[in-house]
Amino acid sequence: MKQLNNNDNVVVVSVPAKIHLLGEHAVVYGKPALLTTVDRRITVTIQPRHSVSSTRMTDIFEPILKKELGLKEIPSYKLEISSNIPIGCGLGSSAAISVAYFGAMLLFLGQHWDLGKINALAYKAEKVFHGNPSGGDNATVCFGGLVWFQKVNADKKIIKQLPFSIPENLSKNFVLINTGKPVESTGEMVGGVRLLSEEKPEVVEKFLTQQEHVTKELLNVIKNGDEKNFIRIIKEGEKNLERIGVVSAFVSSIIREIENAGGAAKISGGGGKTKGTGMLLAYHKNPDVIKKIAEEKKLSYFQIKLGVEGLRREA
Repeated sequence: MKQLNNNDNVVVVSVPAKIHLLGEHAVVYGKPALLTTVDRRITVTIQPRHSVSSTRMTDIFEPILKKELGLKEIPSYKLEISSNIPIGCGLGSSAAISVAYFGAMLLFLGQHWDLGKINALAYKAEKVFHGNPSGGDNATVCFGGLVWFQKVNADKKIIKQLPFSIPENLSKNFVLINTGKPVESTGEMVGGVRLLSEEKPEVVEKFLTQQEHVTKELLNVIKNGDEKNFIRIIKEGEKNLERIGVVSAFVSSIIREIENAGGAAKISGGGGKTKGTGMLLAYHKNPDVIKKIAEEKKLSYFQIKLGVEGLRREA
């Protein structure tokens, strides 16, 4: 067994939430997605202790860690988690905890801090949790900033941390509105689109072509801080999602109200058909306009900053 450098120092790391700017559903079919981090974070603290309580989470994480590092056992530790990332709303809370755990454990075990390795470990855990995830969520929260993601095939993914950030004139004007947890699971929503592709392949093919086009166009728009075209692209991307049936009538009506007020909004995950679709990403040059609409609908909301730092050590 390898010798471990298990000192008495407390290890603390934090990881942000994430959100799709564009690319939901299209990414399942090999099209690109543009993701970014959100300034809500999960914090993991690990310190030595004489015994450790097993949980479903550690039962998944520890075998992956042992296999990767060639360990027979892991010294006992105490794991503490705190988070202000809403769960089940498309913000990547599962990916964040996976990345945070493996990042903290590599430090705790005296291993080399390697974001690529941490991301790979987190992806293995995400596959246990979710079956067949794209890998985009864990990559985004691990590396941070803006991430271009494309799953070319089962064995090849393009993960590119972009060399520019969201300009201040855009980044300060985002609000997340919680429309409620979807009745349908992400798997059910993805399955619905797959069924549509069998019944009406021309509809899904048109969606994929158009969504790829606006996702690529969004790169330069963000880079140049072009607010007018940013709003246009978010509106186009949202309408494309509505055409494949992943946005409920309830949420569509909220989006139209934001658009009529001069802003733009879109779902930020798998969506939902019944009522809630999770977090709605909304933009307006005056965020108070969005907040007022949310308050009128009696929906919770919070102003956010996008493109923040990914995994980082806090202590």
